[in-house]
Amino acid sequence: MSVSSHLLFFFSSLGAFNGLLLALFLLLKKDKQYTDNWLAILLILLSVRIGKSVAFYFTPTLDKSILQLGLTACLLIGPCILAYVAQSTLNNLTMKRLTITLSCFTIATVITGILFPYQDYLALWQYWIYRGSSYLWLISLVVASVMYARKNTYKLALSKQLLTQQPVVVLAGSWLIWTAYFTASYTSYIMGALSFSLVLYLTLLLALKSKWQEKASTTQSKYQNNKLSTEQTTRFSNLLNNLIETEQVYLDPQLTLPRLAKRMSATHTQLSQLLNDHYQMNFKQFINTQRITKAKESLKTYPEMPVEEVAERCGFSASSTFYSTFKQQTGMTPNQYRTTEI
Repeated sequence: MSVSSHLLFFFSSLGAFNGLLLALFLLLKKDKQYTDNWLAILLILLSVRIGKSVAFYFTPTLDKSILQLGLTACLLIGPCILAYVAQSTLNNLTMKRLTITLSCFTIATVITGILFPYQDYLALWQYWIYRGSSYLWLISLVVASVMYARKNTYKLALSKQLLTQQPVVVLAGSWLIWTAYFTASYTSYIMGALSFSLVLYLTLLLALKSKWQEKASTTQSKYQNNKLSTEQTTRFSNLLNNLIETEQVYLDPQLTLPRLAKRMSATHTQLSQLLNDHYQMNFKQFINTQRITKAKESLKTYPEMPVEEVAERCGFSASSTFYSTFKQQTGMTPNQYRTTEI
C-alpha cells in the first residue's frame, strides 16, 4: 500500500479501536449513569460495523462470515439507538417492555444468521438485510430524535447547552454516520468509518471542554467570598422562584446544580449557598421537594393515572427513587396518599 493508503487505513480504523476501548470503560466504570450500558453496546455495534467496512474496503475478498458479522451489527444499531434515548425518556415499565422486545429481536437476528448464513444466501444478505438494516437505522433515528425532542422541548431552545447534551451528541453523530453510509455510492465506502472516527473525537473534545469549564468555574468560585449579600439573596431567590414556578425546571430529570446555576447567571457555589442559607436544604432536597409537591397535586388531580407515569411527569427518572423520596417526605406511599386525599 502507498503512504496515503496507510494513512487512510490508520484514521478509518482508529475510531473502531477507540470505540471498543470507550465501550469497555463505560461498562467497567463505577459511577455509571443509567444510559451508559446502552451507549456501550451502541459503541460496540458501531465499532464492529466500522471494522468490517475498513476490512472490506482494503480486502474485498474478505471472508463471508466477517461480512455477516458486520451486517448483523448494523441491523442492531438502529434499535440500540432507540433504546439508548428511550432509557432517559420513558418510564421503567415501558422501558422494560422495550428491552424485552429488543432482546427478542436480537435473538431472532442471531437465529436468522445461523439458519441462513451469508455464504449460502447471498441475495438475502446483500440485498434484503443490507437495505433493511439501513432503513431500520433511519427509522430508529427519526423515532429517537422525535422522542427526545418532545421530552426536552424547552432545553432545545438553549443553544449554548445543546451541544453538551450527551443524547444530542449521540443522535447527531449517528445521523452523520448513517448519512455517510447511505451516500457511499456517491462518495466513498470508507466515508462511514472516517465519519465515526471524526464523531468520536469531536465528542471527546466536547466532553473535555465541558470538564475544563466546570473545573475552571470551581477553581474561580473557590476563592470568592461565599457569603451572599442581601441584594444577591433577593435577586437569586426571585430568579429561582421564577424558574421553579413559571418554567418548572425541576421536571427535567437531568437537572443538575451547575445547569440550574447557569440559568440563574450564578455560580453553583452561590446557588448552593442560597439553598443552604435561605431554604435550609441542599440541591437534591430542594428539587425533590418541588417534584413531590407536583406529584401530590397530580395524584389528586388525576386519580386514574398510573403512579409510574406520575413519577415520570414530575421529573423522576426511576420509580424506585420516587417511591422512597415520596415516603420519606410524606410518611406514606403514593397509593396510600392518593387513597387518603381522594
